[in-house]
Amino acid sequence: MTKILINTIIFQEQLDQGYSQYELLSHLTEKIDGFEVRGERFTDSTRETELASLQQLAIERQIEFRFSIPECLFINQEINPELENYFKLAQKFGICALKISLGEIDQPTIEQVTVLNHYIETYNVALNLENEPNEHGQLSHIMAVCQTLHQLHTKTGFTFDAGNWYWINESPEEAMTQLHQVTTVLHLKNITNQDTVLLADGQTDWRLLCRQIDSTVPIILEYPMTPTECHSELKMLHRYLVTLSEV
Repeated sequence: MTKILINTIIFQEQLDQGYSQYELLSHLTEKIDGFEVRGERFTDSTRETELASLQQLAIERQIEFRFSIPECLFINQEINPELENYFKLAQKFGICALKISLGEIDQPTIEQVTVLNHYIETYNVALNLENEPNEHGQLSHIMAVCQTLHQLHTKTGFTFDAGNWYWINESPEEAMTQLHQVTTVLHLKNITNQDTVLLADGQTDWRLLCRQIDSTVPIILEYPMTPTECHSELKMLHRYLVTLSEV
């Protein structure tokens, strides 16, 4: 059965009011397979304390702990010099996977892939690059980068963000047709008029996206919602995934 996780952006209103990601996740009663926290929502003074609490929460609930890096993988064609520090952070606090936007790269080199593979193997933490809603996230470019990474035997995965395509006038359904074989995580959301909405209210055929990925690919809900909406969205997604597993 496909794993269902949430990104803490679902709590956007409460986060904006000053609640911590740990506080909100610790009070979440919905059954999920894991959570992805957002690096930009930590403060320098409390980050490590909160990460330790999140690690314990994940252990107690026996669910995945993932981390979204608020930076780019490549800056001016080079690997972000802070990347290894995030791997060290992940290893220290039991984070199983890092997600990071692709950034500025024409084509990765064998030397760069070797470095990335070294980090993944050394720290035993997964790394997933993500399509961005800018010129670096155009489908043709993402496809070319992923093809090069595959040819260079990368261990880096790919987070398919279903919403980001709309801001660059691309079709998420067409993108998934081209990228489903390299997708290792699906950030699921729906969009209407370039605004994020509930799954049933948008323009995306989200069920098609779910059908095209392998059942081993986790699905992460990543859009603001109320607690009541969270219950309904998780229930809707779970019901659909059950029907898929029965086909």
